[in-house]
Order: sequence, then C-alpha cells, then structure tokens
Amino acid sequence: MKKQLPPICTVILLAGSLTAMAQTPDSSRIKGLKTVTVTAQKPLIRQEIDRLIYDFQADPDSKSSTVLEIMRKVPYLSLDAAGNILLKGNNSYRILINGKPSALLEKDPSQLLRTIPASTIQQIEVITTPPAKYDGEGLTGIINIITIKRKADGYNGSINVSEKFPANGPGTGASFALKSGKLGISAFGGASKSDQPHARNDMQRHSEGESPAYLEQDGDRRTDRKSAYLGTEISFEADSLHLLTAQFNISGNNSDGKGYLLSNLSNSHATLQRYNLNSADEGKGNSMDAGLNYQISSRKNKNNLLTFSYRYMTNGAKKGYEQTFTDTINYSIPGYRQHDNETFREHALQADYVRTFKKFSMEAGVKGIWRNNNSDFRYEYYQPSSGKFEPDPSSNRFNGNQNIFSVYNAYTFSTKKWDVKGGVRVEQTFMSAAFQSDSMHIHQQFLNILPSLLINRKLTNNSSLNLGVSQRLKRPNIYRLNPFTDRSNPSSESSGNPALRPSSITDFQLSYNWSGKMSVNAGISYSYNKNMFMEITAFDTARYITRTIIENNVKGGGLGLNYSINYPILRWLNLNINGNAVYISVKGESDETVVRLHTWIYSVNTATSVRLNKGWRLNASMNYIGRNQVSLQAYANAMLSSSFGFNKELIKDRLSCSGTINNPFTQYRDSHITMTGILFTQDNHTQEYFRTVNMSVNYNFGKLRQDIKKNKRGIKNDDGN
Repeated sequence: MKKQLPPICTVILLAGSLTAMAQTPDSSRIKGLKTVTVTAQKPLIRQEIDRLIYDFQADPDSKSSTVLEIMRKVPYLSLDAAGNILLKGNNSYRILINGKPSALLEKDPSQLLRTIPASTIQQIEVITTPPAKYDGEGLTGIINIITIKRKADGYNGSINVSEKFPANGPGTGASFALKSGKLGISAFGGASKSDQPHARNDMQRHSEGESPAYLEQDGDRRTDRKSAYLGTEISFEADSLHLLTAQFNISGNNSDGKGYLLSNLSNSHATLQRYNLNSADEGKGNSMDAGLNYQISSRKNKNNLLTFSYRYMTNGAKKGYEQTFTDTINYSIPGYRQHDNETFREHALQADYVRTFKKFSMEAGVKGIWRNNNSDFRYEYYQPSSGKFEPDPSSNRFNGNQNIFSVYNAYTFSTKKWDVKGGVRVEQTFMSAAFQSDSMHIHQQFLNILPSLLINRKLTNNSSLNLGVSQRLKRPNIYRLNPFTDRSNPSSESSGNPALRPSSITDFQLSYNWSGKMSVNAGISYSYNKNMFMEITAFDTARYITRTIIENNVKGGGLGLNYSINYPILRWLNLNINGNAVYISVKGESDETVVRLHTWIYSVNTATSVRLNKGWRLNASMNYIGRNQVSLQAYANAMLSSSFGFNKELIKDRLSCSGTINNPFTQYRDSHITMTGILFTQDNHTQEYFRTVNMSVNYNFGKLRQDIKKNKRGIKNDDGN
C-alpha cells in the first residue's frame, strides 16, 4: 500500500548506497553520493464513493482563518449573507464532529464555527448522498468535521490566538493529542468574545385592506456575546481485537443586548399609533454530550467489526427580554417582559455489524433514539396600579417526545473500475406533545423506508464519475416545535408549531471529479420535497401586526449546479473558485391563498494565494452572493465581500503569524430583507460592521508518530436540524 506524501515532503535518495555498502566497508565510496530532494504538494481535495474531502492542513490559509471562512472554499458548501452555512444552496443538513453528532453544533453551528481556528481542523467531509448507515435526517446531506489526528507516540498540539476589531473581538483555540501505550487522548477547545457595538435596524411596512396603513420603525442595537467549548476523545486498546473509546463535549455561552426603537403607524389622514421603545435582553446557553463505544474485531479478518454504542446529549437555552415604552400615542402597554427556558435531552443506543469479503462488504445495524423537548415560557405585563410586572394567562409549558427506531442493511461492491454502494434504511417515528395549562395532546407516528444507491466509475487521468440517488427526512426539532410566541417587536409575532410533521426529499445527483495539476469538481442535482415546513407570514388587519408560524404546506423541487476549481497557475500562485447555482420552484399556502416561488439563488467565491520567499504568503478572496431566498415570501439582497491578508512563518512548521483585513472599501453592510404577503409588503433593513481587521498567532508543539486508534463505528444521530 502506497503512503501519501506529507504536505511538503523531502525524500532523500541515496542512489546506489546499499549496493556500495554491501560491496565494501570503505566509507570513501559513500562520500561521493549526492542528495536529491523531491517535493510534492498534498492534494487539497479528494473524492471517494460517498463523500468529498477537503484537507484543511493542505490549505495554507487555514493558519489565519476560522473554520467558517475556509468553508467558502469547500465544494458544495457556501455561506449566505448572514454567514449561515449552506449545503448545495440549502440550510437543511447535519453537521458531525469526528463522525459523531455533537451538542456543540445543535442550534447555531455557524456561530460556533466562526470562533474555531481552521488550524485545529484536519479536514471536512461533504456527504451529499449519505449511505443507509446514516440516520435519515438532513435533507441535503452531512458535513463531517474531522479534528486533527496527530501521529501519536508522545504528544502534539497547536494553539491559535486571534483578535478581530472593531467588531467581534478576541478568540483562542487549541488542539492536543497524547498517546501512552494503549491509551490515547485527543482534545480541542477554545473561547471567544464577540461584540457588535452598533447595529442600526429599520423597518417599513405598507398594508392594504379596508384600512390601509404605513408603519415606519427606526432603531439601533448593540450586543455582547461570550462563548467557550471543549471536546475530548479517549481511546483504550485492550488488545488487537478489542477497542474502547469515549467522547465528551461541552460548551456554554451568554449574551446581552440593549436597543431602542421609534415606531410610527399612520394612514393618509393621521397618526394611528406611536411609541418609543427601550429594550434589554440576556441569554444563556449550554450543551453537553457524552458517548461510549465498544468495538470487537474478528481474529481472521480485522475489517470484520461488531460495535455497541451509547450516547447522551442535552442542551438548553434561557432567554429573557424586557421593554419599556415612552412618548406613546394610542398605545396602552407601559412595559412588557418575556422569558423562555428551553431544554433538550436525548438517549441513543446502537449496534453495528460489518462483514468484508473479497470484492464486497456488508453492514447492518439497529438503533433507538429517545428524545424529550421542553419549553417553559412566560409573559408579564407591567401594572401601574401595583407597580409590578404581573404574569399573563397565556404563559404555558410545552413538553414533547420523539422516539425513533431504525434498522439498516447496506452492501458495497468494488472492482478496479467500479464502486457500487446500495442499501435501505427503515425508520419508525413516534411523536407526542402536550401543554400544562390545557388538555391539548398531539400524537403522530410515521414509517419511512429510505433507499440509497451510489455508483462510482473510475475514468482515466485520475478522474471519476459519481451517481447518487437517495431519500432523506427532516424532523422538526425543539426550536421549530416550541409554541413560544416572540413578541419582542410589538408590530410582529413569531412562534413554532408543535403539530409539525417530518418533511421528506428525493435526491438525484451526478458529479464529476478530476485531479491532476488542476483539480475540478462539478455536480448537477435535482431534489423534490413534499410537506416541507417553512415560515409563513400573514397580516392581522385588526391589530396591524404580522404573525409568522411554521407550516407543513410547502412542496416543490430544486435543480442545482455546483462547481469547484483549484488551479496552481504558477509554482508560487494558486487560484480557487467555488460556486453554486440553484433554481427553486415551490408552492405553499398563506391565508388560504396559494403562493408560488420560481427563482434562482447563486453564489461564487474566488481565492488566490501567493507564496513568497522567507516564509511569506499573501492571500486575497472575493465572495459574491446573489439575491437569497430567506423563506417562501422573503428574500435578502445581494452581497459582495472581499478580504486581503498575509501569513508569515516565523519558525518552520512551528510558529506563524497572520493578518487579514475584510472589506477594506466598505465600513458597513446594509442588509435588506423584503417580504411580500397577502395585504402587506415589508422591508427590514439592518446595518452591520463590514470592515474588520483580524490578527492571529498559531503555534504547533510536540512530536507524535502513531495514530491514536479510534472506533470505525459509533452513534451518528444525523437527524434533526
């Protein structure tokens, strides 16, 4: 088996030395031998039958960027205008860490990934057609983040410290690996402080009907956020046949914000309502997951595996909001508070069996997941008579359960030219929901049969053709099921829906990969969804407010094109282009009226890097995002961003520093979200810091030689979003 070359490797060829030494011990015959140095660049992108792999350690920009920033260059991935990750232009996917789900990334993965240094990550795997062994959820696929697996016979690690200003703030991250005998330990962690000192926000809404009106709101807001995370994995190899691994991840964050808002509602004759609003909010979040895996290998064939796994996960969020009103006209509420305490808990048990033969392999497994979602929400209004905030009767407590039982069977067949992987997964879902203050109960159950087929044809010149067909699911999580109504803006309300049902998708994908001096990846796909849950907004003509709720009444399809090119133009100059375009055709229902959407969404990211002498490297990137569809009724304006930076290696493979300036020509970004519905049109405008400067230092230490052994199978709850 051939060994892959390291990123920049040096091979010393002592031509004829062994022959010379065998013929005579005379050392003078060796003195004339010459040293030949051969260098090779480690491939940045690799294609396997069921996934595409982007190697962070082969990307020099990883020393000065966060994981989220490097994701712009990964095929099939992109970021929308708000910095949220998209897979094939879609926000329905599942993110794993080292092949396993993590509570760290359950709610807002982009927020965490923008704080993790890319230097602590080994690679990202993009699985657009997940095989049957993965849970059915995540409509467009799976993003698997692999932390650095240092070669371990001792210890090794890296530390990154950064500062970004005038917005976002400082951060630090680190990774570490240790191996001593049969015990191996790896860990990664970090902390960050993110401040947004100023964010202007305005809204204009035109409403029609019997009493047309115009709403104008002008406001300003600042937020502070602190977060920290830690992930560990421990491996104990009892002998060559038995392996025990355990993982533990934990994170926490807290935030607070203050803002003001001037609101004026009028018609063509007079002011209907007016107030000044001062607000303050605070939030705390935490997450934890822990797992244990026991793997047994066969004596005759070490690739035959039996694995038993257990995992527990929990996360929670506490949110509080308070507002006071002054200078009011036709507005009678002097003060208002809302609180929401969300908790999520999950237990999962799984057994997997893998059997390999000469040209094919078989895998099968069973799994059970038990989930519980809770939300305790309260509303309080200020009563001038008592001088206190009094509870509102609409306060309530929501409790939801979701139990999933599944079984799968899959086969892989390989020849010199062909790889075929096919299988089927069967999932039975039981859902229930109840409220504390009334007798309302919801019970639902679903049986889903999810086939998948992947075919890879190896062509000449290091190229291949991939075909994938699969069916996937998207189950609603606590954030979408939670019936808590957000009333932080008196002119609009939004809430989840405990009666949501799972959505399903059928996906077809054809992709081409070529790897030579230039690497090219291109794919075309078509997806059809039914019972999609999506936000639907309606206008309440009696109260002059919009109400947003999530419904299962959207269906349709999307035709997508994804492409990526990595080209070393010169020995010292490299170009990367990564983009996608998706044509969406869907329809839904709002206020018993059919709403149709036919539109293109697209983005393209270009990045160049220049390698200079004495350890210097310069880089630049430009990212364009076209008009982005936020929901069935709303879209965001296009965005053009740029960045320019440098990296200086101070001590080879040990210490480096870097600096980046983002969007040097634009101080603020103006974000516009336009929404159109029955009887209203609304435009939300937010001004955010766009020009930022980032400085970082990265240090690698230690020396390791052997891989820390890990389980080849484990719990992957690739569902929920």
